[in-house]
Amino acid sequence: MPIFMGFIVILHNNSPQISAYCELNCSVTGDKFRLVFAEKWRNGGVFKMKRWFSGLLAAVMVLLLLPASASGTESFYAYLYSNPTTAVGETALVGLYLGQNSTSQEYNTYFFQIDYDAEKLTFTSATIGSNGDIPDIINNNSDAGLLTIGGYGKTRSDSFITLNFTVKAAGEATVKLVKAQMDVRANAAKDAQTASVPAGQSNTVTILCGGFPVVLPDCATGDAYVTANGDYTFTADPGYDYGFSAAVDGKTVAIINNSDGSYTIKNVTGELVIKANSAPTIKTYAATVEGDGSGDVSPLTPAKHGQNYTFTVTQAANYDYAVAVTVNGQPVTCTVSNSGSNAYTYTIPAKSVTGPVVITVKKAPQSGTTQIVLAGSGAADVWDGVTSYTVKSGEAFTFGINHQDGFDYTVIVMVGEKTLTLQRNEGSTSTYTIPGDYIKGGIIMVTITKTSQLALTVDAVEYVKYTDGSVVWLITAVPETKLPATKSLYYGDTAMFWSGKYEAYAWLLVGKGTAADIAAAAKSAISVKGNSTVSVSYSGDVNGTGHIDINDAQYVYDLYNAKHSALDMEKFLRCDVNGNREVSVDDVQAVVSLLLH
Repeated sequence: MPIFMGFIVILHNNSPQISAYCELNCSVTGDKFRLVFAEKWRNGGVFKMKRWFSGLLAAVMVLLLLPASASGTESFYAYLYSNPTTAVGETALVGLYLGQNSTSQEYNTYFFQIDYDAEKLTFTSATIGSNGDIPDIINNNSDAGLLTIGGYGKTRSDSFITLNFTVKAAGEATVKLVKAQMDVRANAAKDAQTASVPAGQSNTVTILCGGFPVVLPDCATGDAYVTANGDYTFTADPGYDYGFSAAVDGKTVAIINNSDGSYTIKNVTGELVIKANSAPTIKTYAATVEGDGSGDVSPLTPAKHGQNYTFTVTQAANYDYAVAVTVNGQPVTCTVSNSGSNAYTYTIPAKSVTGPVVITVKKAPQSGTTQIVLAGSGAADVWDGVTSYTVKSGEAFTFGINHQDGFDYTVIVMVGEKTLTLQRNEGSTSTYTIPGDYIKGGIIMVTITKTSQLALTVDAVEYVKYTDGSVVWLITAVPETKLPATKSLYYGDTAMFWSGKYEAYAWLLVGKGTAADIAAAAKSAISVKGNSTVSVSYSGDVNGTGHIDINDAQYVYDLYNAKHSALDMEKFLRCDVNGNREVSVDDVQAVVSLLLH
């Protein structure tokens, strides 16, 4: 749409008057539009340019939003346009652009029906054209989210209708033009013509309705808005530490590291600002070695995320060796190379280096027998608790596992560079057999991995911080599916507590480390067992005497100030009276308030 601007000076009542005009050529119709703005010389010849020039620019911006082109077989066209992102409480503008695919842009009748998301949007008003005229027909069914806009009578050439919606809830809201009719007076005896959607345009717009704005550093990715009182998750390269911090309306809030490159802030109640407080550093993980052959391993250096990790086992003469490697508790397969000496180099592929590395090396004197070693997270469940056997080479070996309810078991046999995944013997619920052709002397490492069948969301947040730097961690666990009435979650052999405020099972741990590491360790210790869960009471009777008094407030105060040396699980959990997943002076005040009332 070419734009031409000019100025004209004329005399009006012997006073000079300057006019500016803006002329636009419409590529659809070929018509020219001219807007004129005038201002007199006043105040001793000082020309007040600011006011009329602002009006000129505003008009130009409006006209620039008008359709530059249109195509289609129908005489009339219509399509929607909107500002794509609008915060809750603000106005979302939806433009309904319309016109005629001919030299004439005039019409008399128009009728449009628009579907909109009534859960997230409230229709407030509509205007037609740049003068703010109200359409003749406005009918809004707010329950169904159906808006009707129409008009008749006067000849119009207005090229747009502005629809105003107030955003009332966060999320994506769709506005769709479901019916569009336009026509001229001469066709009044006929059906109104359907207005088509031009090529490259749409009858549907999507508005991102944000609860609160989110400010992210360049190294993080996430939505620009978060639902009010909702959880916000963003992502970053999982191989780096960033020193993230978060604040809601200027108040620091906890960030949960989900240990998969994503981070979550719970219950956002205002503008969220996330910062990376330091330059990103590549993550390193501890590498440890265990077993009677551990002294033959070198070098033992920290593992770097996403990089190959290499170590060497120098085998002693007349000894057989077996090597097993786990990362994050899961077995991984290494490549093995030998230079011709007794030194064997093992390489963990870069893609597998995602957490702590544990190397297990078993060695035994060479003989006509084979040593079978059972290891891994499920080794404690083997029959009779025996995890090492010496058997005759060449003969099949059968062992059993006491399968625990709610867990799956993976059994992998590692013989040199060969691996074999064992399945339960046919007709058996607990036995596995290593074929005789795998039992050829030396040491065979059998890795038994025990994993919970239960899909859990486990979070760890700082509950109380001690003066020595250790932290009382609040562990919350939420099953993705509802547990049977006869089952509940256990931490080890002890039933977890149920928190109605958290709507989750709760536990407390004392330790040092990151939230991600604490949560991962806790998740591996949680299982499903019989139902003996105790619900946490938030009555204010923190110390459990049966009534509330000032000592309950004192107990909370002392916990907040790290005065309790011994962990009293139930009492500590009762201290979070306001249910915000931490103990603070606010909980003390909450107890006092309950006491007073």
